[in-house]
Amino acid sequence: MSAKTQNTSPFEAMPKRKFGYHTKQVDEFISDARQAYESDSGITADIVQTKTFDLVRGGYRPDQVDQVLERLEDALRRAERDEFIVNHGQQAWDLRLIELLEELMGRLQRPHGEKFRRAEPNIQGYDMAEVDDCMARITSHLQDEEHIRLTDVRNATFSAQKGHQAYDEAQVDAFLLAVVELLVVLD
Repeated sequence: MSAKTQNTSPFEAMPKRKFGYHTKQVDEFISDARQAYESDSGITADIVQTKTFDLVRGGYRPDQVDQVLERLEDALRRAERDEFIVNHGQQAWDLRLIELLEELMGRLQRPHGEKFRRAEPNIQGYDMAEVDDCMARITSHLQDEEHIRLTDVRNATFSAQKGHQAYDEAQVDAFLLAVVELLVVLD
């Protein structure tokens, strides 16, 4: 009998020698999140976005778990948007979006090679040219020139680079999360 059949999980387990997400941690989080979502008590998009699980042999397939968490995060972001509009009005929401868009565009309009902090010498960062190319696609999308999918931003990867040709990974990652948040609520 497979692990999927035994616990009626919607997630497939990785082969025994391959790593996946800790099944008990995932099951507990999904159960708790479902209860909180249904009772409208305590689960936020940020909690879902930052959730991590230990990697163990034979755990759940990370891609499947991540897809479910992304859908939950998106639903929560939209619910948070709707609640904000009910409590503060559409005009307040529109102003909030304009401020966020202006903040993002301020960074996106910086020259190539200057969009983010450089990685420290001898510390691994993201390839600057690849990040700048991704930022150009995001800029084009936000200016209604070209379409970029939410999954393209979520799944953006960059080659590792060191020294003066690398951007600080944490700063790039934080910016991409802000772009994802914006794209979700604009959808």
